[in-house]
Amino acid sequence: MKTTNIRRINLTDKWKYKSVSLKNSTYSMLNDLTKTLIPGVEISNAKVVDTLIRREAECSSRDNNLKEHHEGNKKI
Repeated sequence: MKTTNIRRINLTDKWKYKSVSLKNSTYSMLNDLTKTLIPGVEISNAKVVDTLIRREAECSSRDNNLKEHHEGNKKI
């Protein structure tokens, strides 16, 4: 009986990921950030985008919470 090697291919789940278009100059900056965003570690373009978006969302959320807190303390 002859055995055959079955090679499994892990395909990316297209429903979990999206793509974006960038200007060439922005893409160049993105490539630079792969080496500098986390000192001593080179990360993927996707990880750079993910990290920056999550940081910005966290900052925006904190800013909104702070703004709501201050507006709630105003006397009318």
